[in-house]
Amino acid sequence: MLIHATITITGDTVMRAACEARLRRLLSGLYLKNEVTEHHGRDALCYDLKVEGGIPFPLFSQASQEFPELEFEAAWVNMNAGESGKATIVNGRVTEQTGTRTAGGGADDHPVYVEVGAGGRLRLALVLFRATRGEWRGYAVTADRDALIRIRREPEAVAVELLATEGEAEWSEAWRGDWPDRVAREAPASAIAIDPAAFKELDALARSFAERWIWFAGGERAEVAVESDRYARYGYPVLPANVRSSRLHRMRADAGENAPLVHSTLGADEHWIKDLLLATWANAGEA
Repeated sequence: MLIHATITITGDTVMRAACEARLRRLLSGLYLKNEVTEHHGRDALCYDLKVEGGIPFPLFSQASQEFPELEFEAAWVNMNAGESGKATIVNGRVTEQTGTRTAGGGADDHPVYVEVGAGGRLRLALVLFRATRGEWRGYAVTADRDALIRIRREPEAVAVELLATEGEAEWSEAWRGDWPDRVAREAPASAIAIDPAAFKELDALARSFAERWIWFAGGERAEVAVESDRYARYGYPVLPANVRSSRLHRMRADAGENAPLVHSTLGADEHWIKDLLLATWANAGEA
């Protein structure tokens, strides 16, 4: 099973530099298979891993023993197994460890944001999960378009990267810059193919989310007929993508008269993601 993990190493600057050189030798096989990438900052080393069969803890434990002054923090998610966890390693020993189940990775087990604007128009529907310490992945929908998404931002950093699909299993749209002041869409470049295992889990998440929240005007005739009739009763037009009437009814009841129609289970540290999407990708189709 494919596991996404982030290893963050903090501590003395000189020791970190020596540890970085040592880990390049210990992880040489993973580098050759493109299973590890580096995102080092001024105050920490950060390794993103996408590996099969489990995190290479013995290698990091060995490095931790050689550099006992440093703290190794590991965070991982296994979407197929529905598991995530964190662990701290110091001097080769695990000093703290936590793990959680994600109930098989269904859409309702992940943070969700749905906003409906004037006239019943779907402004943004979003489901996501945290793949690594500084990376989120998910699925986003507006009334006119949908995409798989990948967002990268290190904790407390301003630099962000947003990648999105456009019909194919590849990252073909990109926005980069400093959030929230200067994030701009970049000129089209060569598309980046999505790893098959990563695409499979994202596609499954997108389908699960749509089954619960979204109906499409181009969907099955019987479903469209029922949903269209209910939308007509609300006085809403049918658009390419729409919130399911059962969900819409509950949102209207919860919101009260003339209140914004919003459903959100995003955490406090995830609200900026929906703001980023609304400021960039969600409006790109209208540009």
